[in-house]
Amino acid sequence: MDIKKIFKRDVSEEEQKNWEEYCKKTWSEAKVLIGLPNSGSFEDLVGDSPFKSFIRLAMTIASNPDSAKWEIRTIPRLITHESRNALAKMAVNEGFTHLMMIDSDHVFDKDIVHKLLLYKKDIVGVRAYRRASPHYPCIFVKDKDRNEKDAMTFVDACDMGLMVTDAVGFGAVLINVEVLKKMTYPYFYFSKTGEDFNFCRDARELGYKVHVDTDIEIGHVTSKIIRRIDFQTQQCTGEVRQFGKDMVELIQEEKDNKKVDFNKIK
Repeated sequence: MDIKKIFKRDVSEEEQKNWEEYCKKTWSEAKVLIGLPNSGSFEDLVGDSPFKSFIRLAMTIASNPDSAKWEIRTIPRLITHESRNALAKMAVNEGFTHLMMIDSDHVFDKDIVHKLLLYKKDIVGVRAYRRASPHYPCIFVKDKDRNEKDAMTFVDACDMGLMVTDAVGFGAVLINVEVLKKMTYPYFYFSKTGEDFNFCRDARELGYKVHVDTDIEIGHVTSKIIRRIDFQTQQCTGEVRQFGKDMVELIQEEKDNKKVDFNKIK
């Protein structure tokens, strides 16, 4: 993995020297439950499919001795928020350190879990786009033009590194189990907003930050794989509402910090 790409800057010789050890320590100390909370779409599409993505993920985990104790589990067909709750209870009750949920209607890179762990954040998602039209990005901030508590608007954040946001779609999200231990069950539920919005709001109210790696894009599967190009096409045709830049700014946490915390691994 490219440390320069992940941390979005040039790195010192010391950081590069310690990088491999940092990765191995981070992965070996984690016990990750990777859960598929819904049955989704496993059809084989031209070039890629969720099935192929999950096979590559499983092979990557199995071939890396530092992730050998991680587990992949599926949930019988349930309503999505019930499946997420079942996986969360497993993660809490069985001593996992992290819960990685990946919806089975997405395609993704085989090392997605390994990469997200390196940030050592409590909640971190990735960039995905809404499957149904309009295909806006599933990264959200509080809508400053509306008074409602849960009013959100999407953010077109791409290749900006790791950012802090208000809510992120749960196509692929890594959660530190310590977050779940501080929350009240059910962790996921529907109200006037979806289970992912509700989870992010409740976590923020407990003092946790929601992060998103805007460098990682996952494809959302329908009759084709929805990606950023589909969102951009709809922007050009006027199918997606435009927002002012001052309304949708994200926060780059610790952007002035030039040191990587290697957790005193020497």
